[in-house]
Amino acid sequence: MKNFIIIGAISMALFSCGNPKEVENTEALTYQGRILLNDSTAVCFNASIYGDQLTVYNGVHESFDVKLEGEDTLRGTFPVFASDLWLVKREEGYEGLYFRTDAENYMLPLTLLPGHHNPGQTQDVPVNQYHIIRDYGNGKTRPALLQLGIKENKVVGTIATSTGDLRFLTGERIIDEGGYVLMGFDGRFINYVTFTTFEDSVFGNVWSGKTGYYRFKGVADDNATLEDPEEMSKLREDYTHIEWHLPGLDGDTVHFDSRTISKPTILAIQGSWCPNCMDEGRVLDQYYREFDGAIDVFGLSYEYSGTLEKATAAVQKMERDLGTSFPMVIATYDPKQDRNAILPLEKIRSYPTSIMLDHAGNVVKIHTGFYGPSTKEYEGYLKHTREELKALVAEVNG
Repeated sequence: MKNFIIIGAISMALFSCGNPKEVENTEALTYQGRILLNDSTAVCFNASIYGDQLTVYNGVHESFDVKLEGEDTLRGTFPVFASDLWLVKREEGYEGLYFRTDAENYMLPLTLLPGHHNPGQTQDVPVNQYHIIRDYGNGKTRPALLQLGIKENKVVGTIATSTGDLRFLTGERIIDEGGYVLMGFDGRFINYVTFTTFEDSVFGNVWSGKTGYYRFKGVADDNATLEDPEEMSKLREDYTHIEWHLPGLDGDTVHFDSRTISKPTILAIQGSWCPNCMDEGRVLDQYYREFDGAIDVFGLSYEYSGTLEKATAAVQKMERDLGTSFPMVIATYDPKQDRNAILPLEKIRSYPTSIMLDHAGNVVKIHTGFYGPSTKEYEGYLKHTREELKALVAEVNG
């Protein structure tokens, strides 16, 4: 295999956010946010402060609010995830830190400068999808899909793996440098992607969070797919039924036995730390409400916080911030616990993973991972799963 080409053509200009563009005075103060991943790589986003509320805009796709406390020194907690920020007022804007409260020494410099981050307009992308190979070094490689599109005259896209995706990325073509840059910040995922194209080939780099990095290369292929998510996870050979007794968020023990259910049921393996779980949770809650009592959904949260109390608080926060209504339980709360002991799977390969049962308790399918709304697979998944649930509900009524 030929060595990966290191992108030298994309210089420091690509790795900076550019100067904030001035905006007219409004009631809400507008800022360009920057999170510094390393000495030369900053992920940019737009933000505004109105009163005690910071609104963060993740490209052209989504926004979320962070309630701020303090005066010259501000602190806030991001929705859903165990992520906080700390800001100190300066002559122009703010500077401070983004940090994760569920990890030791996970801090990244963060600034808010007056102005607006506005990637250049782009009318098209070279192709809609590349089949790529991610190279993590030391011979470790993994396949993935680089998916691209245009929204509001901006380059948008994601990288889909066998078990999930990088969620929403927005960026631009850097004409002078001959390449593209995509960025995304959703409160947990912090991603910076650069790539160049040559004929039907692509070469790129991905920086993720504090330490994550890989390079990639690939070829254009709109028809490329990855491992079938419904074939990746298997039941153990000794499987007879699914049964568990786990603590609910109200402190009471919840008992589940697939031999006694009377309606189609989805068991969702999730975690409060998992952005792809957030996307799946919203979809499952949509089905839970849509079928209005005809199906059951249970979220089984696998946490790392070390105590049941901390795990419960984290999942309660996720439930509140997502606005989900289906019941959730704590599957594990300590990394030392056996995560494969609760469900009769050979191994939990990905968070999220969902197990669909019919009204008689039979396993209909196991779906590993989740392709969220930033991927081309998302709409097809929604339609297919809805039709499956309709058919299972019809079996009960028939």
